[in-house]
Amino acid sequence: MLVGLGYIFLQQRCIRRYTRNGDKRITVIVAEIVDSQNRAADAYFKHTRVAVDEEELRRWKSTITSSPPCGKICSYKWDRKEDGKYYPLLYKAVNCTNTLYRMAHSPYAVIRPPPRLPPPELLSNFTIDGQCPVLRFRYYDNSNEVLQTRFEAKIFRKLLKLDSLTNINSYKENVLKLALNKYKYLIHGKRVAVVGTEVPWAEAMLLNLGATNVTTIEYRELVIEDERVTTITPYRLANEFVSGQCIPFDTVFTYSSLEHSGLGRYGDPITPFGDLEATAQVWCMVKPGGYFILAVPVSGNPSRCSIIWNANRVYGNVRLQHLTANWRVLEQFISKHRVFILQKVHDSLNDFNT
Repeated sequence: MLVGLGYIFLQQRCIRRYTRNGDKRITVIVAEIVDSQNRAADAYFKHTRVAVDEEELRRWKSTITSSPPCGKICSYKWDRKEDGKYYPLLYKAVNCTNTLYRMAHSPYAVIRPPPRLPPPELLSNFTIDGQCPVLRFRYYDNSNEVLQTRFEAKIFRKLLKLDSLTNINSYKENVLKLALNKYKYLIHGKRVAVVGTEVPWAEAMLLNLGATNVTTIEYRELVIEDERVTTITPYRLANEFVSGQCIPFDTVFTYSSLEHSGLGRYGDPITPFGDLEATAQVWCMVKPGGYFILAVPVSGNPSRCSIIWNANRVYGNVRLQHLTANWRVLEQFISKHRVFILQKVHDSLNDFNT
């Protein structure tokens, strides 16, 4: 599964790994976390020791000045705000040259295994000052997961056929098909990209809805045997955009991917803003007025959001407005994974150098 579109800018001064008291590496005592909104996390952090690998720290610091800035995308600030259909529409300046360069050239090393606890110095940014607290802990390490890398023509043809007979969505949520059928005009005759694929059910659905071709963006060297499907790594795609060799997409689709970005579960760097930077990367790869079909888990109460560390985020309006900054929400379809139909908006603040 693809987590975000590239390794994300991590606003921290060092890499920290949690360890038991017997570890011989340099340790520092983590101060008790006192934020009342994060009492669940506090019980874990209190008296916990963290280890700092000095060589990793040196490499980490050396990357900070070599990566272009992320700007307000990696923050909870904005330049302008207006009323939206469900929650405010935020405008944030985006420098697409920097954004796509960072996508092509990972600014930070991957740390494995991922930490079992969020770094205390980043907790405020992860939780938006306690508005989206860490409520539970469910640890995964999928960083070395081995997934299928080739889907032969006969297997993919079977998916195409099954789509007309049943729900081939891996999550078995029927609302997605309803949403795609209603907004078929965003897909039919269009160049569509899919962000993150384990099994290419999304590619099959989009082709059956009339997509001219589908580009799958995935970290693995993936092969899907259909002449209408192209696979590419995010690094290579970003380089093509930066060098002017790639035409922006009409529509981008992603399902249950971005909520993991920045939590380390899939071998990605730990960053509070991984999901926000990923949507900015998509913004830079979509044509003016283009579309983004996004599905992420949303709380039943839109005023609440949370983190299940390190499994995923659960969104509420507080974080959704940042996740969809520079995108107008046309409609949302309610299910466990809420499906958002988004349209790229322009603003004089933004850089359109893609």
